[in-house]
Amino acid sequence: MYYSARRSQLSTISLLLCLALLFSSLFNAAVSYAEGEGEQEQTVDEDLAPEQDPLAPQNLRIVEGSITHNSVQFVWDFIGADLDPPNGNYIDVWKAYPAENENDYITDANLWHHSIGQLKPETTYSIYITWHERPATKAHRSNIVTFTTLEDTTEYKEAPLAPPQNLKVSTVTDSYITFQWTGSPGADGYDFYLNGGYLGGIWDGSNSFTYPWPENQNETDFKFTVGAQKNAGGIKTTSKDSNIVHITRGTLAPPKDLQIVTANRSTVALGWAPVPGATAYDIYQDDKLIGTTDTSRYVAKGLKESQAYQYAIAARNGVWESSKSDSITAVPGANYTNVTYFAAWSIFDRKFFPENVDVSQVTHINYAFADICWRKAGTKILSCQNKDIELQKDYVYDGEIIIGDNDADLKNYAAFADIKKNNPNLKMMVSVGGWSWSKNFSNVAADEVTRRTFANSAVKFLRAYELDGLDIDWEYPVEGGEDHNVHSPNDKQNFTLLMKTVREALDAAGSEDGKYYLLTIASGQGDNFVVNADLANSTNYLDFISIMTYDYSGGWETLANHNAPLYHDSKLPKPSAPRNNVRGGALGHLNGGVPDYKLVLGVPFYGKGWEGCEPPGQYSTCAGPSAGQWEKGIYDYTELETNYVDKNGYTRYWNDAAKVSYVYNPEKKIFITYNDRTSMIYSASLVKTLNLAGTMNWEVSGDRNRTLIDQLKHDLPIDGKVNPDALAAPSNVAVVASTPTSLQVKWDAVAEATGYEVFINNQYVGYTETTQYDLKSLTASTNYNIDVFAIVKEAQQVEAVSPASKTLRAATQANPSSGYVQLPSYVPPTPDKDSNELDTTVVKTNGKWRINVAKDTAIKSIKAAKEHSFTIKAGSEASAIEVYVPKEVIQALVEKGADTSLVVIWNGISYKIPAEAINRNTDIRITIAPPDADTAAAIDKLAKDSGLTLRADALDFKIEKLVSGDTYEEITDFGEYNLHRSYTLDANSLDTKRSTGVIYLPDSKEFRSVSTVFTEGKDGKVTAELKRKGNSIYTIVESNRHYKDVTMPWAQQAVDRASARLIVSGETADRFGASSNITRAEFTAVLIKGLGILPDYKHHPFLDVRSGAQYAGDIASAQALGLIQGKTADTFQPNGLITRQEMAAILARAWQYAGLSAKANDAVLDRFSDKAAISGYAKASVALMAEQQIMQGVSSSRFSPQTHVTKAQAVVAIIRLLDAIELSKQTAK
Repeated sequence: MYYSARRSQLSTISLLLCLALLFSSLFNAAVSYAEGEGEQEQTVDEDLAPEQDPLAPQNLRIVEGSITHNSVQFVWDFIGADLDPPNGNYIDVWKAYPAENENDYITDANLWHHSIGQLKPETTYSIYITWHERPATKAHRSNIVTFTTLEDTTEYKEAPLAPPQNLKVSTVTDSYITFQWTGSPGADGYDFYLNGGYLGGIWDGSNSFTYPWPENQNETDFKFTVGAQKNAGGIKTTSKDSNIVHITRGTLAPPKDLQIVTANRSTVALGWAPVPGATAYDIYQDDKLIGTTDTSRYVAKGLKESQAYQYAIAARNGVWESSKSDSITAVPGANYTNVTYFAAWSIFDRKFFPENVDVSQVTHINYAFADICWRKAGTKILSCQNKDIELQKDYVYDGEIIIGDNDADLKNYAAFADIKKNNPNLKMMVSVGGWSWSKNFSNVAADEVTRRTFANSAVKFLRAYELDGLDIDWEYPVEGGEDHNVHSPNDKQNFTLLMKTVREALDAAGSEDGKYYLLTIASGQGDNFVVNADLANSTNYLDFISIMTYDYSGGWETLANHNAPLYHDSKLPKPSAPRNNVRGGALGHLNGGVPDYKLVLGVPFYGKGWEGCEPPGQYSTCAGPSAGQWEKGIYDYTELETNYVDKNGYTRYWNDAAKVSYVYNPEKKIFITYNDRTSMIYSASLVKTLNLAGTMNWEVSGDRNRTLIDQLKHDLPIDGKVNPDALAAPSNVAVVASTPTSLQVKWDAVAEATGYEVFINNQYVGYTETTQYDLKSLTASTNYNIDVFAIVKEAQQVEAVSPASKTLRAATQANPSSGYVQLPSYVPPTPDKDSNELDTTVVKTNGKWRINVAKDTAIKSIKAAKEHSFTIKAGSEASAIEVYVPKEVIQALVEKGADTSLVVIWNGISYKIPAEAINRNTDIRITIAPPDADTAAAIDKLAKDSGLTLRADALDFKIEKLVSGDTYEEITDFGEYNLHRSYTLDANSLDTKRSTGVIYLPDSKEFRSVSTVFTEGKDGKVTAELKRKGNSIYTIVESNRHYKDVTMPWAQQAVDRASARLIVSGETADRFGASSNITRAEFTAVLIKGLGILPDYKHHPFLDVRSGAQYAGDIASAQALGLIQGKTADTFQPNGLITRQEMAAILARAWQYAGLSAKANDAVLDRFSDKAAISGYAKASVALMAEQQIMQGVSSSRFSPQTHVTKAQAVVAIIRLLDAIELSKQTAK
């Protein structure tokens, strides 16, 4: 929701004060008096000076005795209060101190409601009032009154013991059925019930119960529940029961409510109601089994755009199978998501009602907003407890969701419920929070008790108001938002915990209701939100994310800038311009771990204006925001369309770089930016280019003529009907000619296109009606990314835009070298060089450069320099380089200090070598060269066969020492020093989450991952730093592996990371084998690869691990390093299954191998009731791994040391170990 227009939440009229509280540290709340508050001294300072403005409300004063710890009542001289009907006396309330600013609005008030709530205890406030007007001018102000709130002596109730969450079946056999659930915070036991009758208690913390089937086969109907209990101080407290798991013995019902959750051009995400008794689901695509999942969600990938696919789901467990669900049809590229927000306050001044929404144009409506109760009050004037609202008639606990507006919401929810009856595919959601009501999200998320309270109240809310899901609009975790918002550095992990808790609650409710409940969020467009909301992990629990890609400008600044520029405009005079645009925001989320099929692009249905803008208006420095429509500086699109675009002195202009419109009135010097119908066409193109799930708009009342939303639906169909007017992306983009300063590109013609737009490095450069374009004024020897879009124009108006072509990466030629010949020649040092660059001479032979460091001048430079890093640079036109460094230069580097390094820079590659690593008292030769043709071909073949994409040219890095004459010998031991190889790549050309640096081993023809750190720069580039102690052939690969059976949220990220690092492999191309038990051999191989240790194929320490056997080299390396032991002196049992205690022992040895302390507190094992079952050799290892949180118990009280480990469990533990090792290294640094 946009920043200043969020104040529209405040612009209620008659009787609707509750909507007015959304913008300042002063909020409305019910006037309630805590015990004893009436006896406290109430301090009021009223300025009733006789020189009051006669046009302002007169004699503002505080109602005697009305001040509490968090609220106050006030009055003024009412006008016409005795009339029939009475004058409403509508006014606005403002902060008087500190100095006036754009956020000094508090609320509105009237004859009937005139109070302020959500104040801070024992705090002094100063206020004044003005008559209500929109836009507000504050021209006529009342006197100022100052008051101090009282001490808070209110008593707050502790939340009741939460019921166990998400009771579900984990195992079914012919003889028994086992259940699992998420425990209740603070509970010390559980009571299990069948059909209301007590079955037994659970006291071991396992959160599981097994029920033997009765011998009487006629007993078929079973309803299971579980309740929690807590015993403290001799008092037993019990919870309400969990969700009901209703089982009909011998059968499973087919899944209900199968739906398309999201879809893009190649993916369909499905959801359905969890089936009681099911432990797995089979997914059928066109009657063919394509996958299995243990959740009620599945993502079908690799689909063809515009092709119809039919899906059905069957539930199963160990003994029963259901019939297939009702089928649905999905069409990638024609089932986009189109979310709109409906603002509760739109029914007042705006006169826009639920029945005015054209629901045929949207897939989801997010109702804005519900609030959160905290300390008996929401973030507004009304008390949480309300006898007229069924869900709030009793005491409302901290964290419960409450109605946002008592006068508007109930009738609006009822109206939408009626609308939905005739539109069953419409998803009606409620959005909680928003800009103004996010104050207490941090408090709610910080504790499991309030997380459960929030989640359980969400279920009640959705059921009570017949809603389909919950949208969480937390603005914002960790930082940002309203000044009064609560923040914590722990918001990041708590955000994920809150999403997990809500997801479980919704799934449990869905299993009872036969309904799939949606969980979504609205996200900020900044990269900080990606981190602070832990999107890499929290996304696992979300159905989709609506990114608010707008508010890139506003009344807080005087620059006439665009609200939602789609692309970077180089003319925008701001350093943040390359990142702060719609495309940049979306890429930030994608690069941060959000899957493309879960990302929904935000578009604004409003514009922003400034006044006092000198010509030409755009990018001028202005006096401030213009008057606006409903509030300062803000205009609905319909208002602009009706009264501003080429009307009343305003001329419409189009920014071809940003792809947005604006109007400018030179006489009034007013500039207004907005996204129009053409912007919607380009937005749809961007959605297709990035392969996103669709769009979200704020908000529906801003487009009353449906100009924008009609265009979005046309270009991004929501009903499975393919858009017949859609343009194909240009294909076969290629360079046909190049010079040092230009590239000529061509492409195949696109049917129906009337022209083409060309982008270079994601910036618009020009339009052509032909199928070729000359890119000029380029830089020599530079790589460029080129994209082409097909366009349809009619009468100079853009009517259609295709997705972008496949990006072409092309380089300009090098500048001709004067006097260059193929014979050896000496080239003098370049005169313009960095202060830390060493002088060299260069000999060029057939493209190969021999670079000799000039000894005397280099030593002099090193001694005189303040830096500790010294560079040697080679030209990009070199095909290979050899750098010769005299021993005297190396000695000078070593004497400079322990942290001194030599850095070789060539063609986007940086090779950083610690001086101590090459301190051999002899000359050194450093070589960087492509591998020979046969090796290069082998690398290409290996990548293709392994499903990998090469993202950098393979290069052979080698460091040698002079042994005699001209003879050099390779250095194989660099001691404790890592060598750093850094590649500079285009950020758009690779997915860093699925990429890694590797070395190629020619003898075994395999890739091995090396420690790789990706760092994204501000110039659209990303640096990949590969760290390893050794020579070899290095490159960067990107993995395209997607395993369909890894659906468990706790394992998905670990398996994805391990797969990207080439640490693990699947059982098949699309099946990982997550639930398969892992062998001792495979576990060893995964660990060795993760630690970056190379295989040893020369030694064979175990008789039962033959030469050439799978994992033999890794087993030999692990044995040599002491990481593993044999079952006997000469046998390993490679195919035996590894147990949890065996895994702990190996991981502990790896921990020590990394140089970390192996000391652990044995008391950590006391919480495990099966502590005695842990073998003596493994006890210390289990304690260490448990203490370091590398491994956890199978429950809070059981470790289960003899249980075999699955592949997914092994990978999660190893990734935790590797992360802990890396963290310790960073901490040490």
